[in-house]
Amino acid sequence: MAIILFTALAACATKEPPFDAVTSFREAEESMKNADYEKARKRYQEIEEKSPDKSYDAVLMLRVADTYYGEEKYSEAAVEYQAFLNYHPAHKDAPYAQYQVAISSYKDLLTIDRDPSPAYTVIREMKKLQEKYPRSMYEGEAQRYIAIATEWIADYELYVARFYYRKGSYKAAAGRCEKLLIDYPGARAEKDALYYAGLAHEKLGEKDLARDRFNALAQKYPAMKSTAQAQLRKIDTL
Repeated sequence: MAIILFTALAACATKEPPFDAVTSFREAEESMKNADYEKARKRYQEIEEKSPDKSYDAVLMLRVADTYYGEEKYSEAAVEYQAFLNYHPAHKDAPYAQYQVAISSYKDLLTIDRDPSPAYTVIREMKKLQEKYPRSMYEGEAQRYIAIATEWIADYELYVARFYYRKGSYKAAAGRCEKLLIDYPGARAEKDALYYAGLAHEKLGEKDLARDRFNALAQKYPAMKSTAQAQLRKIDTL
């Protein structure tokens, strides 16, 4: 009898107190304020696992995504924001999550000589934000980042065109420049694209195309008029 009573008392003594989700959430929020993102994430995930109240699951998913973003782990953050959208597409914070998916890709943009894939993702995800959540508070920012990413891609195309030109691959250089001029008219890279297109066509013996590009350069960019005219005179002497 004594052994049974001892066992029962021991079980009571070792029984864990009920999980306090409110206190854990408060502690997680405090960790977020202090930029201790890993500690905050562990708390949020603990609440997801242990709390019987599932009414805050959406908030917790978003907070976990925010911890990755705070740590500058943008690929992981984008995955978590997208997971939130998959489960809660009509949630009041869905526009924020969609915006963060796009911004996470923008943060992955490095130097102009690197893969431009994140720029295409920014454009796609910001357009998705505009289509799915029109009149959201992020409308203006979405348009701004679409413009920034578009310029980035045009700059990348120019970078590649210059690379091909300098290594003597004039056909590839001309092709890149012509693609830029068609796809991104008015981009800041347009001026140099016209110039290098003219040079590349000249090297290929395509005098008429070269003249067209240098004439366009002179007409659209008066500051480049003397440079363009010098190239036109050079073509006429060939």
